Amino acid sequence: MSNLQLSLIALGVVLILLVLLFNWWQEQRIQNKMRSKFPEPEQDPLLSAEPIQTHPGALREEPAFDLSNQDPSNEDPTFKSDVTLASIRQEHDEQTVDEVCEGVIDLHFAAAVPGASLLAQIQSYRQAGTKAIRFFAETADGFHRARLHPNESYISLQMAVVLANRQGALNEIEWSQALVMADKLAHVFDASTESPDADALLKRAQALDELCANLDTQVGLTLKLAGTQPVAAIIDIARRMSFVEYGNDFAWCNEDGVPRFLLLLGNEPGQGVRSAGVDQVGLLLDVPRSPADEHAFGRMLAVAKELATALRAQLVDDAGRLVTDGAEVAIDSKLVELYDELDKQGIPAGSSRALLVFS
Repeated sequence: MSNLQLSLIALGVVLILLVLLFNWWQEQRIQNKMRSKFPEPEQDPLLSAEPIQTHPGALREEPAFDLSNQDPSNEDPTFKSDVTLASIRQEHDEQTVDEVCEGVIDLHFAAAVPGASLLAQIQSYRQAGTKAIRFFAETADGFHRARLHPNESYISLQMAVVLANRQGALNEIEWSQALVMADKLAHVFDASTESPDADALLKRAQALDELCANLDTQVGLTLKLAGTQPVAAIIDIARRMSFVEYGNDFAWCNEDGVPRFLLLLGNEPGQGVRSAGVDQVGLLLDVPRSPADEHAFGRMLAVAKELATALRAQLVDDAGRLVTDGAEVAIDSKLVELYDELDKQGIPAGSSRALLVFS
């Protein structure tokens, strides 16, 4: 090998060393700049017992599910929770199924069902034909519920179908509709069902309907106005005479807030009238649905006379005849007999049972 070749090799090695040295110097320079901008912590965070904070005062929170604020409409109705939710009240609800006037379908769930899921599913199951359906349930920890809550879970459900009302007795079609609803719930929530014999149940419904038809009585008074009067003005006068809003009606109530009789505007419930003016006002005593009172008609007549004076109206009875003095005595006597008969038949006037069958 010549001297020239050796010299070139030596020069190449020197150049490589210079490049490596230059790169090391550049790397050290950059690291020094980084340290000046981002100083290293005194302790390794992975070994520290103190929590890491991303900014002063910030604490990490793990995500959680808030069942109490969950919207039942967004809940998957087929969902079943592995967690049993405790009852919100450690006592039973007082209201129960009325075996006298309701047919009951029992559902027993294979696993506890969240109330939110159950409520979302039964919203459209409140009526079978013209017959109302009520729901009762048992919580996972054994408490009876007349009102379901979204933040409880339930192991059984009762569908209570009223046997008769003012639309007639429960019929085969309506009972079949209720059974279909129960089957759908059983499919969604994996439940077994129990229901009474259909023929026997429908016979009970027919008997109850016949009984109630013989006891159903309403007594009315009519105030004929001198021409069409504004509804708003009539309601204002009625309010001043102690009529109050009660559901879709205006009612004159007893000391417990239970309606004694109702106000009708042009034959419509007080809050259901659509016209701006009416030419007559009615008072209606719905005997089975009002609390028993030996002066029931007399009280309504006294209010009617006062209202007639305020509205400058003519007071007549159901048949359109002028109401004579002393008529209330005979009518109240008849109503007392009716109240007694309702009690004897196990349907006291104004009771929850009477409200069901005379709806």
